[in-house]
Amino acid sequence: MVPLLERYFPLTIAYYAFPQQWRHRLRTASLANNLFRNLSRFMGRFPGFQDKEHSCRVLGTYLLGVERYKQA
Repeated sequence: MVPLLERYFPLTIAYYAFPQQWRHRLRTASLANNLFRNLSRFMGRFPGFQDKEHSCRVLGTYLLGVERYKQA
């Protein structure tokens, strides 16, 4: 999961390449916006990460949890 996220990360944050005054026109109530809002909230529970492997495990836990709720 992490290699795919790293590979497509530039496309994921392409929104930030636009000037800030245009962003309100570009934003939608899309799944990506909700994903980042929820991911931010989830990651806020952790005071910090020990190393890259630890952060990958936390991200994997979040993504697997999202998949579990999506199937329910």
